[in-house]
Amino acid sequence: MAKSLRCGVCGILLRNVAEAQSHGEVTGHSSFEETTEVIKVMKCVTCGKPCRTDAERDMHKRFTGHTEYVEETAQATLNTEQEMKEARDAMEEDADILRASLGKPPRAKGAAAAAGTSDTDAGGGCEAGTSGGEMVPAEVPEVLLKEMEEMGFARNRAVRAIWFSKAVTSVEAAVNWLLEHDTDPDVDEPLMVKKADLESSAGISGAGDEEGSGKEPVDPVEARRKAEELIRKAREKREKEEKELERQRELERIRAGKEMQKMREKDEELALKRIAEQRKREKEEEARAREELRKKLEEDRKERRRRLGLPEELTEEEKAREAEKRKKQEEEEAAKKAFSYVKPVSALSKMRTQLVDLKKAHAAGAAGGSGEAAFKTACETMMRYLGNIAASPGEEKFRTIRLGNAAFQQRVASLPGAVDFLVTCGFEKKDDALVMLPEKLNVELLRGAGGALDEALTNPFFGAL
Repeated sequence: MAKSLRCGVCGILLRNVAEAQSHGEVTGHSSFEETTEVIKVMKCVTCGKPCRTDAERDMHKRFTGHTEYVEETAQATLNTEQEMKEARDAMEEDADILRASLGKPPRAKGAAAAAGTSDTDAGGGCEAGTSGGEMVPAEVPEVLLKEMEEMGFARNRAVRAIWFSKAVTSVEAAVNWLLEHDTDPDVDEPLMVKKADLESSAGISGAGDEEGSGKEPVDPVEARRKAEELIRKAREKREKEEKELERQRELERIRAGKEMQKMREKDEELALKRIAEQRKREKEEEARAREELRKKLEEDRKERRRRLGLPEELTEEEKAREAEKRKKQEEEEAAKKAFSYVKPVSALSKMRTQLVDLKKAHAAGAAGGSGEAAFKTACETMMRYLGNIAASPGEEKFRTIRLGNAAFQQRVASLPGAVDFLVTCGFEKKDDALVMLPEKLNVELLRGAGGALDEALTNPFFGAL
């Protein structure tokens, strides 16, 4: 005889069906079985709280100080047995009503109770003792199922449609059912039914056919049209879902790309900071090294002066000369830095063109038939002018050429186009001289001009093409 109910999920003992229902509502557990274990009921005399275990009673005693309890286990067991019997009788009545609706005779009185008792004694639960509660896959006529699949419906959809529409000879009712339940959330899931329902499916199908025999049959063409409509909707839904999925993927790719870009920019920023810090350290080390070198040179200078019998410190005149020398060096370095940029291609191209024209003119006997010798002399002289300026940009005497100078007139100015070449190199005509101003001085351009002059002198095919 059952004394209590045990939850099949958490194993807690429950006194009656009402407690099992409450436990199921709170926890969501739905599997319970009868058990012969007795639930102790010890009621506190002071406050009336029932305690089911000794541990619960001891805890209540420790927190409240109540010491008197009344044993009500026997009465609770009787109540549980009575509730179990009433629940079993109600289940038998429901089963008889279901069998009567299916055209089957009711079971013999006490058969279910005997089956339940034997199962309980064998150690099984309520579900194992009731064969009608077993869930099995639904079975439908294979011909209809095949026809539905040929129309393009998925197998699970077809099974549900045939089962719930009670279709036996045609698929029209199944198609109509699908039209009404196309949006059901479980329409594509496998259909599981009770074994008892599966056993009576033939009778149900027959009743369904009789009930639907009075209805006007659906035209097969219309059924196929509806099926095609369903397929079209399903395809559109699938395409829409795929587009949405692709859109989400694209958004995710964009988000990931932005994150990668931010990480890359952050890495580049950190790399630039590291480079800047490294350069700063290098400059500091270089400054320290220069300072140490300066100190060492200063010590060496003092040592040399001591050996020569001179005072360690420089005289005012020597200091002035040193300052002038340093100033000159700084100016030369500044001039080199200021004009050390990439040589302009257009100016070099113009210089080369001028030299080609100059060579062709003198090769043809221009300027009194001076010929190649005059051209060579002019090129060598201009190379010397430009070389001196490139070597010493700060020397003003190298950047000034007097037009009245006899040597310049004989070697350069006498050749038409030679003075224009010097102007292209950066010289300007001022009064009776050619002057290259510091702001117009371009060392790279001068070196390019020197290269063009050297090629004109050494290359016999210069200007031939």
